[in-house]
Amino acid sequence: MSSIELGRLLSEIGEQPTVIERLLTDQTAAVERVARTIEQRDPSAIVLVARGSSDNAAVYGRYLLEVCNRRLTSLAAPSGLTLYGSGPRLDRTVVIGVSQSGQGEDVVEYIREARRQGAPTVAIVNDEGSPLAEAADAVVACQAGPELSVPATKTVTAQMTLLALLSCALDKDRLQELRAVPQAVRRVLDARSQAADLARKLASTTLGSVIGRGFAFPVALETALKLKETSYTRAEPASAADFLHGPVAVVEPGYSALLVDVGGRSTESAAAIATAVGARGGQTELLRVEGVDERFAPIAAVVLGQLFAVELALALGLDPAQPRGLHKVTSTR
Repeated sequence: MSSIELGRLLSEIGEQPTVIERLLTDQTAAVERVARTIEQRDPSAIVLVARGSSDNAAVYGRYLLEVCNRRLTSLAAPSGLTLYGSGPRLDRTVVIGVSQSGQGEDVVEYIREARRQGAPTVAIVNDEGSPLAEAADAVVACQAGPELSVPATKTVTAQMTLLALLSCALDKDRLQELRAVPQAVRRVLDARSQAADLARKLASTTLGSVIGRGFAFPVALETALKLKETSYTRAEPASAADFLHGPVAVVEPGYSALLVDVGGRSTESAAAIATAVGARGGQTELLRVEGVDERFAPIAAVVLGQLFAVELALALGLDPAQPRGLHKVTSTR
């Protein structure tokens, strides 16, 4: 295990409060310009296109834009365009590409096609000189600095923060609540020992699911991905509603589920799943973030999920900073 690589990963995780604060100060004007474009365009839908962890950030954006702003929001299937050569009509939409490197061919091509059709296009990207940034009409920078570790951390929360800023700009409200997020993330970082305790508790079990509903669902998606990347844990992400429609049948003694709780309505769902899993002999543990608005708590909860994933890998004797078979930039077409 490389102490240098692990130290770098933990350092990048620790940078997240500063990155979020920087975005709230430096990118508000750029995000407000995107909001004005959406208001003037009044699109039939907002389309988010992304891959990997960025896609999980986009799911969070979808919840924000639909629940808080009542804007119909779609997650694109870029393979329709790049694999089959037949994507949807986008001329009445606004299309937002979400990427860390900005190099994914299918995401870039989707933005190019949207622009050819006359749709306003936006890139939320960490590399402002990337192909995605060059393809879009407007760029909103993640300003996370170089992210060298293979597991994406600070770029993900940067993307989520920018999407939260966009929601606030469209609503002209709740910005003060969003400003509470950096301190919430600091509290999470200070609680790393609790993430380690939870990891040790679950290391000897079959961690089969990471479950959350509503604003907790994007956190479940991203945490499950981080578990696969860092410790090869095959935990599947699930919406609490979908879990009860079939997957609950796999629960048996020795089975464990990690429940994501970001407050508000997500707490009710976590309690219901805990009851269902317990009744079948399984066990549940909570990944919980408190003290911040439910709509913005997922940003802090993702950081808690990152710490848990790192600690579970360490508990299993694995190196979370050097996942086998993975590279920092993955491009698909």
